[in-house]
Amino acid sequence: MGVLIAPDKLRGTLSARAAAEALSDGLVAAGAQTTCLPLSDGGEGFLDALGGSNRTSEVANAFGAPVTAPWMLRDGRAVIESAIVIGHVAGIIPDPARAESATTYGLGELIAEALRAGARQVSVGLGGSATSDGGAGALEALEGLIPFEPDREIVLATDVTTGYLEAARVFGPQKGADPAATIRLEHRLAARAELLRARFGRDVSTVAGAGAAGGLAGGLWAAGAHIVPGFAFVAGHVGLAVQVAAADLVVTAEGRLDGTSFAGKVVGGVLAEAARAGVRAVVIAGQVEREAVRLSSAPVIDLSERFGAERATRAAADCLRLAAPLILAAWS
Repeated sequence: MGVLIAPDKLRGTLSARAAAEALSDGLVAAGAQTTCLPLSDGGEGFLDALGGSNRTSEVANAFGAPVTAPWMLRDGRAVIESAIVIGHVAGIIPDPARAESATTYGLGELIAEALRAGARQVSVGLGGSATSDGGAGALEALEGLIPFEPDREIVLATDVTTGYLEAARVFGPQKGADPAATIRLEHRLAARAELLRARFGRDVSTVAGAGAAGGLAGGLWAAGAHIVPGFAFVAGHVGLAVQVAAADLVVTAEGRLDGTSFAGKVVGGVLAEAARAGVRAVVIAGQVEREAVRLSSAPVIDLSERFGAERATRAAADCLRLAAPLILAAWS
């Protein structure tokens, strides 16, 4: 039996590649032939899903400290992952002051470096950021390179459709903003939307997805970038449809399965592709909300339910290996 393993990351425990390899180990031991295809919807794992890094640059993280960021430049196409550059910093507890001071400047630095290195297309995954500056920092770092030239395509891959003016309300609390800070961020984004309209002649408040990465998508869109659905962008580049059609079974996974998993995310996208191809699928998650089971078109395996929540978190790779018999039983 040929099994296509196409997971997202299990946030906080395993990358998409590590999850795919653990699942493959278990399924191969059970007699299956596997193909690993780690995926991303624009967040963590975006760079790895599109081929991995072949360069590194030192830029500023969301809080101004230097970070060595891997990125890719190949045949005139660059790939950059925002979560690596301006994502949440491990070990730092978010607070309102940090939520308001976080900057996208370093991400702008990396885009500028890619353009100056000869990239004709720069693909940027926008998930997992710690920022809410509306792209102001990135535009400052890109001074002299914006608006983007018509032959320099900047593609912004995102898994949300949140508007620019809603970014603070939707994402601010996740990034440490309390109610008062959220209101201040909302006012700041509204003011910046007017500045962007005056500078570039484009109304960022009308664009779906412009609120991604705390409005970074909108700021770059105003300067000439393109916003695209992250999962569809990655799936197209890696040939997901062809690989699904060639499989006997498709296995996808993520850390927490909930209602949002079926709206622009990896799991929902993989299941939809499997349904179109008439191929059976199985979903595995570290934790599963009851409503998600009803929404899923495929059997769902809950690692916390099977192995206990602590083991599913601390030994996620082992649990995925041990899940092989469960996967095959669900398929049969």
